[in-house]
Amino acid sequence: MPVAEEAGVKMAMHPDDPPLSPIRGLGRIMRSVENFQRLIDLVPSPANGICLCQGNFTLMTEDLPEVIRHFGAQDRIYFVHFRDVKGVPEKFNETFHDNGKTDMLACMEAYREIGFNGVLRPDHVPTMAGDSNEDAGYSSIGRLYAIGYIRGLRQAVYAA
Repeated sequence: MPVAEEAGVKMAMHPDDPPLSPIRGLGRIMRSVENFQRLIDLVPSPANGICLCQGNFTLMTEDLPEVIRHFGAQDRIYFVHFRDVKGVPEKFNETFHDNGKTDMLACMEAYREIGFNGVLRPDHVPTMAGDSNEDAGYSSIGRLYAIGYIRGLRQAVYAA
């Protein structure tokens, strides 16, 4: 962290994907909201933050907007993967942004409330008919749909 601080770099820890332990015999620790808070508390540096991958965090909590507010109040969200899933950590499916378990509008409102000004991008999306699945999770048509959805949400929330 001292080197990151000196260079003005912000480090953003991504959650274990999926947030389970162990997987294939390997223990994993970045799988709960409490563990992310512990990470921040252990190294209280402005260079130490999180990548809020919504697909993983929504599998850790029933109230993702509150988690956004919690870490946002500490100014520790440095990067956002704006995506959604259905299911539980042991068995989930990645969904389109308007078809998962998360209230995406409430999440966008929470990002506005905390004054988030970092990178927010779509992440994994289902492959749409007629598109290549060569790079699974990153379908071109699906990503275009996601970008349009995010842009529409953002315009609606930030216009208020």
